[in-house]
Amino acid sequence: MARQFLIGELGNAGSAYTNGKLADTALEIEVLDASNDEGPVIYDPLTMENPDMFRIVQGTTTGPNVFSNWINPRNVIVFDGSSADNSIHHEADLAIAGTSALVSGGSVSNMKLDLKFCWHNPNGVDEFYHCSLDIGASAADPTIANTAQDTEIQTAYEALTDKPDWLHTDCSTSGDVAAAATGADTPSTPADGTITFMGNVPGATTTDSGDAFEGPDAARISVYVVSQNDIDTSTYTVTNDVVKAYNGVGTYWSTKKFEDKMKGIMYGYYNRMQFPNTPDNGAVSGSTYDFVTIVATKDGSAASGQIHGVDNLDELFVAGKAGVATIFTPGSNTAFVNKLNSLFGNMPSISV
Repeated sequence: MARQFLIGELGNAGSAYTNGKLADTALEIEVLDASNDEGPVIYDPLTMENPDMFRIVQGTTTGPNVFSNWINPRNVIVFDGSSADNSIHHEADLAIAGTSALVSGGSVSNMKLDLKFCWHNPNGVDEFYHCSLDIGASAADPTIANTAQDTEIQTAYEALTDKPDWLHTDCSTSGDVAAAATGADTPSTPADGTITFMGNVPGATTTDSGDAFEGPDAARISVYVVSQNDIDTSTYTVTNDVVKAYNGVGTYWSTKKFEDKMKGIMYGYYNRMQFPNTPDNGAVSGSTYDFVTIVATKDGSAASGQIHGVDNLDELFVAGKAGVATIFTPGSNTAFVNKLNSLFGNMPSISV
């Protein structure tokens, strides 16, 4: 089995070659057409029907172009696409009811809310984090309305510096919604008097440590009220799973992780003492990617370069920056995915 991964930001924009090189981050399709003897040429679906072989080119400026294997279009047995989709932070709400009062005989300095957070780790071993949050009461006035406590608790939570990476470093109130991690949807806005806590998504750097949350999946969290020390009257109610976690499709982090895994196959790079030098990543922070999957058989039904009993499938994965017109535009004859649709006339068309 041959497996390859190509990635580009431009689609086939600027597909002209300069000194034999395709524009950096461009993607293009080359064919061997039975009607000419020119060798590899850029595929034009309007003038080149049923080319004998095709390959996909990833353009670079700092090194040689990257090429897929040559594949006969008639041998393609899988042609599919997945459109990019943002990830979603898991959300849990803490709703406050009633104005706080100091418990008889209590201490204002001890009016704290103890919370425990749980990450339902996909490896089966849950992780926990405990914190004690000052509601901001003063000796002069220990009463704080529920609609003021939310910001006090938010301030105390965000001032903590030891939260684990699976917890978003910030939380949300009705007047201050936390910023989403890059590539994630904007968190919801809680009602007044409610605080929303969030789990992180893979690749998020919205962490206390500043390191990226490694995942492997978006963190599903639960929140528990352990105790309300010397706080009377107010009640605190948790609603978990207000918004469920979602990894997303074609996010920068997932694309980069896949690209890193493919470097051994693509470039012979296996990180052996950092030699040879690490190949550059095509995935760009802040981008999301539409994915195309092409699988072709080497069963001898066409001139597909079969190695008997050894190499019977070609798997080709292509990532193109989402939203770029030259990746896919309905009705266009020149956009990259549209050209693939024409190339595989025997397969259902895709629109990523």
